[in-house]
Parts: sequence; structure tokens; C-alpha cells
Amino acid sequence: MAQKDYYAILGVSKTATDDEIKSAYRKMAKKYHPDLHPNDNEAAEKFKECNEAYSVLGDAQKRKSYDRGEYDMGMGGAGGFNPFGGGGFSATGFDDIFDMFSDFMGGGRTSRGARSAHAQGSDISYRLHLTFAEAALGCKKQINFTRVERCSTCHGTGAKSEQHQKTCDKCNGTGRVQVVTNTIFGRSVSVGVCDKCGGSGKIVTEKCRTCNGKGVVNVNKVMNVTIPAGVENGAVLQIAGEGNSPAGSGRNGSLLLVISVENSKLFKRENLSLFCDVPITFAKAVNGGEIEIPSLQGIFIHKIAPGTANGETFRFRGKGISTTRGSGDLYATVHIEVPKSASRDQLKKLEEFER
Repeated sequence: MAQKDYYAILGVSKTATDDEIKSAYRKMAKKYHPDLHPNDNEAAEKFKECNEAYSVLGDAQKRKSYDRGEYDMGMGGAGGFNPFGGGGFSATGFDDIFDMFSDFMGGGRTSRGARSAHAQGSDISYRLHLTFAEAALGCKKQINFTRVERCSTCHGTGAKSEQHQKTCDKCNGTGRVQVVTNTIFGRSVSVGVCDKCGGSGKIVTEKCRTCNGKGVVNVNKVMNVTIPAGVENGAVLQIAGEGNSPAGSGRNGSLLLVISVENSKLFKRENLSLFCDVPITFAKAVNGGEIEIPSLQGIFIHKIAPGTANGETFRFRGKGISTTRGSGDLYATVHIEVPKSASRDQLKKLEEFER
């Protein structure tokens, strides 16, 4: 049987590096994944082909044999695809493939090492309410929340002591187990976290009394956070390492601050620019003069010309919201106030003025 052109299937040259081959495989596998093309036989066949190509080109020894024209298609290329060829299970090769698809499918699963023992803790969402000024100018806030922390007594093992642990007999201490299934694409090998030890590779014979064998405890946390100027309503600020701890070793998740900003009675906001309305008297509009303009820094005086029209807008550069990205402008629109009552003498003068 003639060799298939695996380089052409992945769209790479024969001199492609291992990283280039892996990157090409990732793109092709995502493009033709059956979950994105249900009941599409053509996409399923292409998905099978790109897996077949990577099982050869992604393995240094198989690639050398293939380049010499000595690769045996019966090793996995034809008649029931085996991503690891005929040489048995390859942990390294499988990790490459599994990691790619764990990313594609949401990153929830993994196989590299005993992942639950080196997992990342979950994130914590905390809704933080700010006034308009706090959000615009930036501020410091103290927050109080509950998070999961690694037990300080057992250091996350869940055991009373090191002597109260034994190696898991199901995974032999690796923390993962291999499952072989037959699918429409051929024989499939998957690796998952050991369900007996939870991926730690250890079985607890006597539980830690502090955490009751969980390896983690709930702790109330008080911390000060700095809110940058210009944060918007609905923004999410991530503070890495301040989320929940996983049991065993591993990194903490993140603290996610979900920002909720109160509306302002004075200003409306568009990006970094602010808009406000400024009431003025009829006489001030006719005669001109000084008016008070509100801003984030306080009230300042602006002089308007005689004959200023109702609805006229003045732009003040740099007096909007200032951030590390730049500064916005302040737009003040004047509105002439009409008195609700006037004396006869005042009305007579207005009539004379109108004439």
C-alpha cells in the first residue's frame, strides 16, 4: 500500500519542526472535530486523517521511518486508527494529543502527571459596589469573603500524618488510569484521573482531624484591593492567587472582582469622556458672564459670551476620566432656566426687550 502524504494532510513541509507539526495538527483537529460537524462523514474522515498523520509525524522514530519510506501502514494508518501506533501506549505522545483537546474542550480535563495533585483551585467571584466617583477616580477598598485554603495541619494530604497514607493500588501511585474504548473512528485510548485516590496517588488510612480528610478548610479572608481609575460597570478585575486552594499541591485560583458602579446625578459617561448639563439664567445667556462647571476634581469657573444659545455645548479637554491609557474630555451643555413666575414689572420689561 502506498504511503499517504502526511505532510500534505497537515499542510506542512517535510522540513517542518516538531512545534510546527504540533501547531498544524492542533488547527486541523479543531477545524474538523466531530463535535463541530455532527453527521458530517467528510469532516469525520479528515479528522481521522489528521490524527493518523500526527500519530506518525509527531513521533520522532515513526517520522524517520516514514521519511525513509519504511513506515508500515498497518501500524495504525489503515483499518482502525490507533493514535499510538502498534508499539503500545506512549505516555508522552498521548499527553501532547490529550492536552490539545483538553484546551479545545474547555481545559477541564488533563492527563499530564497526577493533575489533580497539581491542579489549580477554583476562582471566587466577588461583586464590588462602587460610587461613580470611586470608579472614575480609582480607590482602595477593603473586602471580606470566605475562601478555601489548604489545611495547615496535614498540608493538603487529608491524612493524619505521613504514616497514615499508602500508595493507591488502582493507579500504582500515578494518579491516573488508562481507558481503552472502541469508537466509530477506531480504537481510542484515554487517560483520566484515578477515581479511587482522586489523582493524588495516595489512599488515606486515617483522616486529618482538622479538615476531616478533605485537605482544605474554609477561612474568612479580609484584604485591601486597589481599584484603578476608569473602571467601568460590569468589568471584572482578576487577582491571581487569591481564589480557592486545591487539595494537595497546586496553585490557588483567582479572585474575580465583578464591578458594579452607581449612576451619577451629575454626569453621564462614554468611555473616558463625561457629559453634564449646566443650568443658566436667561439674563446670563443674554449678557454673558461666569458660570460654574462641575467636574471630577470639583467646580471650576467658565466665562460664556453674550448671546449664548440654549443647548450650546462646551468642551473641556482632559477634564474627563484620567487613566494610564489616557484622559477623556468633559462636555458641558448649558440649559436656560425659564422662571415659573414673574412680577408685572418684570413681565413688562421682558415685553419691552422682546419688542
